[in-house]
Amino acid sequence: MDLEKIKAVILSLPSEKRELFMSELIEELPKADKHIEVQASRRHILDNKMGSCPHCNHTKYVRFGKDKSAQRYKCKLCNRSFTEYTGTWMSGLHKKDKIDSYLSLMLEEKSLDKIKDTLKINKKTAFDWRHKILASFDSKNDDNQDDFTGITESDETFFLRSEKGMEVKRSPLQKTRR
Repeated sequence: MDLEKIKAVILSLPSEKRELFMSELIEELPKADKHIEVQASRRHILDNKMGSCPHCNHTKYVRFGKDKSAQRYKCKLCNRSFTEYTGTWMSGLHKKDKIDSYLSLMLEEKSLDKIKDTLKINKKTAFDWRHKILASFDSKNDDNQDDFTGITESDETFFLRSEKGMEVKRSPLQKTRR
């Protein structure tokens, strides 16, 4: 059966059966076909001159060799070199070959214990990666927020004062209870 006939049969199905078929098909696909390839997409952006230097944001740069299997680039303006990971949450990470699998498991909402068992990494590593990823989302949102500027007025001032350990002065009329 050729591809056109398969498409015609699938499109002729009622919408409920078509959705059921698609969800079952997606479940049957191998994990490697479904996961996100972050590293390849970042390198694709830089190789096709769609990126910029992370140091000066200049768009003119050239390939400059490799460093531990990471493509290096050199900026033509500031003459500084950078890799495809510089300025991203992936910079400084070891075991970069497991990043795509980690993201897939994270999107499936797997626990840190399941992720560490699946990828054979330390639980602290899985924890640190998760927080690096989440922090990178927060830093992108912080750029859009306005900084606080202007005149500030205050009506009252509060000073923290602790009386812990201070001797209490009592008037002679107060009775002490013991």
